[in-house]
Amino acid sequence: MAVLAAVALAPSPAGAATTGVECTYYLSQWRGGFMADILMVNNGPAIDGWTVRWSFAHPTQIGATWNAALTQTPDGVATAVNASWNAVLPTGRSLVFGWSGVAAATEIPTDITVNGVPC
Repeated sequence: MAVLAAVALAPSPAGAATTGVECTYYLSQWRGGFMADILMVNNGPAIDGWTVRWSFAHPTQIGATWNAALTQTPDGVATAVNASWNAVLPTGRSLVFGWSGVAAATEIPTDITVNGVPC
């Protein structure tokens, strides 16, 4: 039985640099695996090229991906970069990318950044 969870990550603290991007992480998990999506909504200036990073708290094997190229370091830091066709994220627009994974446990990350700025 799948469990669906979603969270809108809090905006950056007042005075912090911001990309104007809000992120929502959607997670559907089952015993031993999961699917996840990140929805990015651009409320700031247009972005031409994006890189999203976060950390997996538990060892994770990435499976299929969509709408981004996704890599992971041995210590669990994941990096998603735009495809050629979705590199530009205009003001007021949104996009979704996602992946499937295999992990004994997974959770919603709290350290998501877009182009190095907390989302």
